[in-house]
Amino acid sequence: MRLRAPIVIAALALPLLLAAQEALRPAQRSELWAAGAMTGRLPLFLKSALGDAYKHFRVRNELGYRSTDAFFAGRQFYLDMNLRYRLAKNVHLAYEHRFAKRPGEAGLRNRSIIQLELEKGVGRFDLGYRGLWQHSYIEWGGQREVFRNKFEATFKLRNWKLDPRLSVEFFNWASNKGWSYFGTRWQLGTEYKLSKAHSISLALVHDRERDIAWPTYRWITSVTYSVDLRDL
Repeated sequence: MRLRAPIVIAALALPLLLAAQEALRPAQRSELWAAGAMTGRLPLFLKSALGDAYKHFRVRNELGYRSTDAFFAGRQFYLDMNLRYRLAKNVHLAYEHRFAKRPGEAGLRNRSIIQLELEKGVGRFDLGYRGLWQHSYIEWGGQREVFRNKFEATFKLRNWKLDPRLSVEFFNWASNKGWSYFGTRWQLGTEYKLSKAHSISLALVHDRERDIAWPTYRWITSVTYSVDLRDL
């Protein structure tokens, strides 16, 4: 009879102990990214100064809206200005700067990116890698120095214009507290060519935060309209 009370208490406490050990469920969000992009060459007056190197440069500007910015939450409008140079047939080096405006905040947010891109065709696959260093111009203590590694594969289907493209990107933060792998971004999408110069890209993006107490998982619909001035 004396053993009944401890047994009853243990039976009542067991569900509470299991619940305390259960991992917190990430918050779930649905978002929209929409953008328009324009690609072209450098101004013609630079052609004589750059010589043969002129044809290796490409300029790309993108104006977009995000209902929130993954890993750096906050609804925003942005302008990306990208200068890309072809080092070799399948190797590109690029510099990009972003000006971002968030409602309710004074001034603009700025960030700079230096990235290296590698491409390789293997059979019916187009494989790609993008490694970049990202610096955000914010106060010390925030995610200022971010290193990102993206791996991508596109499968070329026969007699079909919508080739599937799958990518995964890993986000790492270098700070005074050390090295943190804080997020992963999966993306499945395709591109449809409206004409030689015009195209639309559609993608489903899944962002997964990690290395924080209460992570957020984001399902994002991404739509980008692009025009290449070189093909007009």
